[in-house]
Amino acid sequence: MRNSSPQQPLRSKLASESSLAAGFKMADRPVPVRDLKLLDVKLGQLPGWLATRDYTPTGIFLGLRRGHDRFVKKYIDVKKTSFAGIAIMLTSYVVLSYVWNYQHLKHDRMRKYH
Repeated sequence: MRNSSPQQPLRSKLASESSLAAGFKMADRPVPVRDLKLLDVKLGQLPGWLATRDYTPTGIFLGLRRGHDRFVKKYIDVKKTSFAGIAIMLTSYVVLSYVWNYQHLKHDRMRKYH
């Protein structure tokens, strides 16, 4: 009959080394709200998370730049491209153009043609 005891100390040794290397367990310290992504924020934490955002013009510009970089990385700079990234860009351009010209289009809609 074989004894599995040589494997057991190895497993416990590896577990103890990994916990010592990390220095702490993941559940020991809560993550500050300011470091969470929007999708990870709970509804009760949303006002506190919004208060930690940077609303200066530089902060808004950097946020838009990060969003653009994320979009380009996800849809444009990929090994196997698809039509999705271009379609999203074209659709957003059409919607934005419509929103910008809505007052003019609304005025033309109310005009009588005769």
